[in-house]
Amino acid sequence: MNYRHSFHAGNHGDVLKHVVLLEMLDALRAKPSPFHLLDSHAGRGLYDLAGDEAQRGGEYRLGVGALLADPAAATALPLYWAALRDLNPDLSTGGGGLRHYPGSPWLLRRALREADRLSLVELHPEEYAALKRNLGRDTRISIHRRDAWEALGALLPPNPRRGLVLIDPAFEQRDEFNRAGDALLHGLQRWSTGQYVLWYPIKQRASTDAFIRDIAKRNNAPMLRAELLLRKADSDTRLNGSGLLIVNPPWKLAERLAGPLDFIAAKLAREAGGGLRLDWPNPEKD
Repeated sequence: MNYRHSFHAGNHGDVLKHVVLLEMLDALRAKPSPFHLLDSHAGRGLYDLAGDEAQRGGEYRLGVGALLADPAAATALPLYWAALRDLNPDLSTGGGGLRHYPGSPWLLRRALREADRLSLVELHPEEYAALKRNLGRDTRISIHRRDAWEALGALLPPNPRRGLVLIDPAFEQRDEFNRAGDALLHGLQRWSTGQYVLWYPIKQRASTDAFIRDIAKRNNAPMLRAELLLRKADSDTRLNGSGLLIVNPPWKLAERLAGPLDFIAAKLAREAGGGLRLDWPNPEKD
């Protein structure tokens, strides 16, 4: 209940998550049939990088700020650039004019067509109130103040039966990895054809790899892993990177992500041991 994403908005984890999410949304929109999107840990949906919390955290400077400092970002990351430009009309090549940063709910809403639907879940009372203010007037969106893990069972399968689930917890509790993995697998039992995106922090690679291996053993659906390491992942005392586990990824997603993620890694992962990892944890099940 104490976590506020405002301190972390636009950091390297957001950059990775949102670049991948935009590619997946673009693939969903390529087909005319409607879809349903679900965000289990929505937050407030929109962040002011000039606000007190973002300035005190300052993480966006080494995330989206560092990325957009390169004028090539506009062409290397066209979907991401277009989304940021929609929210920041004065955004210029080189990152000037960046004031507001979209949370995942804002990006999900941006992808909706008339028949598409979006469900947002947020438990924190102040974050929920802000989410309602920012996105609550859209009739295509339902906003729930409830526990994310309970909601993932109650709201699946959705209607329409095509779409995506984003699971993005704060990982502040010791059992959060277990709860996230169990929720993902339970969701697949209820909605086996849905696409799932699970974000996770990386401190020590060995423990993260064990987490992914456990899910791979218990899951028969294809899984794509995308990880951005800022530095060598060998310490429990700091965040060394983040990753996404994508279950039932859209066709050719790995190929679509290779170029954008290489660009991100080159700009953000500059310490020894940093870099990109894009692979299939259970290739025999693809």
